[in-house]
Amino acid sequence: MAAGGIEALALTDHDTLQGLPEAREEARRSGIELIPGAEISANFAGQDDVHILALFVDENNLSFNESLAQRRENRRTRGERMAQKLREAGFAIDLDAIREDVGYGVWGRPHLARALIRAGYATSNDEAFDRFLGDEHPWYVPTEKWPAAEVLAAVHEAGGVCSLAHSVWYRDAETLIAGLAAHGLDAVEVFHPDHGPADEERYGKLARELGLGVTAGSDFHGAIEGKKAPGGVYGDGGMLESLRARSRSQ
Repeated sequence: MAAGGIEALALTDHDTLQGLPEAREEARRSGIELIPGAEISANFAGQDDVHILALFVDENNLSFNESLAQRRENRRTRGERMAQKLREAGFAIDLDAIREDVGYGVWGRPHLARALIRAGYATSNDEAFDRFLGDEHPWYVPTEKWPAAEVLAAVHEAGGVCSLAHSVWYRDAETLIAGLAAHGLDAVEVFHPDHGPADEERYGKLARELGLGVTAGSDFHGAIEGKKAPGGVYGDGGMLESLRARSRSQ
C-alpha cells in the first residue's frame, strides 16, 4: 500500500479494536499512519443495519472497550444461532471448524459463508450470502443493534469521529444522514467501491450542505474475488486533516 502512495489507513474491524497492535506494527514498517477505528452496527429511525465508522478513537477508553466487548458477545451468540439453524435444516456445516476459524476474532456471517463454501453449498462469498445468509432467508438471525444516538455519543466520548459507512446501501439516505447529523454525525463515506461518480457527487454535495466531513473506504473484508483491496479506494490529504481537526482525541 505504501508503494501505491497510501500515507494513512484506518482499520475499522466490526465491533473490535483487537487488530490494532498488529496493524500498527505493520503500518510502522510500511511508513503508513494508522488511524484507530471500528465499524459499529446501529439502528436509527426504523433502519436496523446502519453502519457507523468510528475513527481516531482512544483505544484505551475503558467504557468504549466494554461496549465493544458486549457487541462481540452479541455477535457470537447470533452467529452460533445461525449456524445451528442451518444445521437443523440439514446443512452439514462443521460448527467446530467455524469456531476455529473465528478464533479470538469477531463472529460474522463471512465465517458462515466460508463454512458453506467448504461444505460445497456455495462457490463464493456472494453466492453464500445470496442463497443462505441474507435477511430474507429462514436461517437469518438479526443482529442486536445499538441505537445510533448512543453509538455517536460513545464514539465521541472515546475522542473519535463518526462517519456513516457505504451511504448508497440505505433507503432514503438523505433523510438518514440529516437525522444522524442532528445527533452528532461528523462525516459521510462518499468514496466506496459501491459508489459510482453520481453517488460520489450526491453524497459529497449533501456533506457540504450539512457541514459534514468526507471519508473514503475500500470496505475490505478479506481477500474476496472481485472486491477492493485495502487502499483500493482513497481520498486526499485535505480530507484526512479535516477529519483530524474534528477528532477529540488528537
